[in-house]
Amino acid sequence: MSRIDLSPYKEWTPRPVADPRRAGPAQFMDGMAEILADQGPMQALHLFQTYGKAGGLMKITASVRTRFERVILQAAKDGAVIIEKENDSEVDDEKDPRAWIVRLADQERVQMRTLGSRSFAEVPLSELAALVLELRCADEFMGKEEIARSILSLYGLQKLTALVQRRLDRVFKEYF
Repeated sequence: MSRIDLSPYKEWTPRPVADPRRAGPAQFMDGMAEILADQGPMQALHLFQTYGKAGGLMKITASVRTRFERVILQAAKDGAVIIEKENDSEVDDEKDPRAWIVRLADQERVQMRTLGSRSFAEVPLSELAALVLELRCADEFMGKEEIARSILSLYGLQKLTALVQRRLDRVFKEYF
């Protein structure tokens, strides 16, 4: 396997944030911008969950999720964040915030990072596609199975699960 240098995944250091059930838009964006500065680009749902946990919530209810969505969509209209929708294999509807990859306006669109505390399902497809491209550039004869095994190795994972296979299949379908 060729050597690919991944940037370390930077985890946001949690701090108390405004309660998501009562926070105003500016309070939401203050906390979310801080999280995105460390962890972005990231799935919107993961952003909401990270903020919600810091705000004292155990679970994001439908009404709180709607509040998060409104604030992040307004921030995109205002140019503070950029939202790109990905055709993720784990999402049935493009309105699902797992399909929204959010980043601050001044962040790079794609960053190849270690897995860190993320689950494989939380890695943006665009990030996986960049890894696949790097692997293919290093060895143009590398097959899908070898690429999958190389990505697992880069992320320190052992098992080619159905989820990993579905997401990598989607990357090949969407990007190559």
